[in-house]
Amino acid sequence: MPMAASTPQDQLHPSMRSKRSPKEEAPVLAAFLCFAVLCLGWIATMMYKGIIRDMDNKPVECSVELVEAKGLGRPAISPDAESPAIKLLVHVNNRHVFGMDHDGGSVVVSYAGVPLARGSTPAFFVGKKKTVTLAEDATSEGVGVLEDLLRLMLQERRSGVAQLEIDLLLFDQLYTCSVDLDGQIRAGRCNKLNIIYSS
Repeated sequence: MPMAASTPQDQLHPSMRSKRSPKEEAPVLAAFLCFAVLCLGWIATMMYKGIIRDMDNKPVECSVELVEAKGLGRPAISPDAESPAIKLLVHVNNRHVFGMDHDGGSVVVSYAGVPLARGSTPAFFVGKKKTVTLAEDATSEGVGVLEDLLRLMLQERRSGVAQLEIDLLLFDQLYTCSVDLDGQIRAGRCNKLNIIYSS
């Protein structure tokens, strides 16, 4: 049986037979380069957005405004003494780039380190870059103020330096604030303490 005549292509080495010409490789190379450029562009965009997000993401700020303070003028032994009752407005400024849920917390009002009244903060949600104002009531089960503490308070009120100390538990973080007991502007910015509470 006669052998089929071999062609010049059959006589080439296998690796040489499968080799593509430059004209055939150009579209593949162009597609690969386009894909690589798109991937690098996507990575660069994500990195840029992350940097901008981090720059725009700032911690929560809050301040407290004293609306009314009752029951701070009589000693506990006085027959007409009242229970301390403090009304506050708490301003919460969420400077994060995401909304935050608050599941409830507490507020303690003190003078010279002695607690006068306690209350609770309600649950709420504050959106990203939004503010919310809460009305807070802090009361005491006791009646009046300890005599020595009242004497110090009256002395400092006459000097215009009397301040209430407020501790707020918000978003499982403790904030401490000071507000003037007297005067026209009775508001103060709160500072976050490096204490995290977990339930």
